Amino acid sequence: MNLVKAIKSMDFKQLWSLTGLCFQNPLYIWPTYIATRKTVSICDRKFGKKHHKNGPANAFRHALWNALIVHHSLGWARHSEKAISWAKKITDWHEDFSPNHELAHEMDLHNNRIGRDFVKQHLDVSEQQLIQLVMTMIPLSRKHTTIQQLKEDSNQLVHIEDD
Repeated sequence: MNLVKAIKSMDFKQLWSLTGLCFQNPLYIWPTYIATRKTVSICDRKFGKKHHKNGPANAFRHALWNALIVHHSLGWARHSEKAISWAKKITDWHEDFSPNHELAHEMDLHNNRIGRDFVKQHLDVSEQQLIQLVMTMIPLSRKHTTIQQLKEDSNQLVHIEDD
């Protein structure tokens, strides 16, 4: 989805909320845009449409998206915690405004956090290395069918459907 389509698909409340978030953090808009485009491009090439479902490809997309937002925002942040906080704010916003059933919503929030936690351990690697490292997490993704199971599996990518 390109930026114009994404903006046109938002209702007034979503657009107003996103505008406020971006005005509070203007330096992170461009890095977030680059990270988002790169994430979607990688996932489209690697998984086709599978990353739009709720399987391991989707888990990877969410973790990579958060990791790349942090990675690209580090150039503008004085501290890594600011870049990580931004990634949480913008991806939580996305999840709050994206229609999803509760289990999928919780899965996405979980995998977003995994990506942010993961990048904390790899702040000094190149973008390509970071992408490769996040890819190693795909085979470790675990399937769960309840929110409680997701919450108990705090250190792995999780999915709710098979690819």
